Amino acid sequence: MNTVGKNNILAEEQFGFRTKSATNSAIYKLTNKMLMALNNKCMVEDIFCGLEKALDCVNHKILLPKLEFYGIKRKAKLWFESYFRNRYKKVLITNNVLNRNYFSTWEEIKHGVLQGSILGPLLLLFYINDLPKAINNKSVPILFADDTSILITSPNKNHLQIKITAAFDFINEWLNINLLSINFNKTQDIKFTTENKPKTHIKITYDNKQITTIPNIKFLGICINDTINWKYHIEYILPKLSVVCNENY
Repeated sequence: MNTVGKNNILAEEQFGFRTKSATNSAIYKLTNKMLMALNNKCMVEDIFCGLEKALDCVNHKILLPKLEFYGIKRKAKLWFESYFRNRYKKVLITNNVLNRNYFSTWEEIKHGVLQGSILGPLLLLFYINDLPKAINNKSVPILFADDTSILITSPNKNHLQIKITAAFDFINEWLNINLLSINFNKTQDIKFTTENKPKTHIKITYDNKQITTIPNIKFLGICINDTINWKYHIEYILPKLSVVCNENY
């Protein structure tokens, strides 16, 4: 990670698993961009994307050229090729009634990086490192590993709709090319505004699937509501603080 940091390999929009970076840095950038846009009388919308099993879906044939592009060459490249290739798995199913085991045939592992390992999250960062470039001219992407926020602002509703549609189309096209996908059950949209202004009503769809619009969300441990007044977060942490106080006194 020190080498990655020294050479500025990772996109500046990525805050996950990096030295001198944490969730509070990502939250600060997100809320600061929102408030600046609202102060400039812009409409503000944010799509919080949940990817479908990102660690399990990393394609090795796509990952290896990306590692080479980012400077992992010669012996290091050969080591990673050896690490991924010629690995196989099979499935065991146990029938307790008949007291028998059933095995699938051996299949080569072509996708996935190890969860819970040190190397797995870093490989995921390399895999999705070019994602922000696909959408940063239409939006402000903020990533913490695969947790992705796409912030879109505009002073005009029609222009906002165009930017939202373009950004969401681009991110889905990038995901399709890289054999990843959005989990629409875990992807939500929030329309941010001040308390005295009406909200815009813009439908966000892709491939005949629509994103749910919600009034608040928990993102990187912080509860954010559509007026950014922190009431939702305070209500969330008060019971936890009460428990801690009761345990200590």
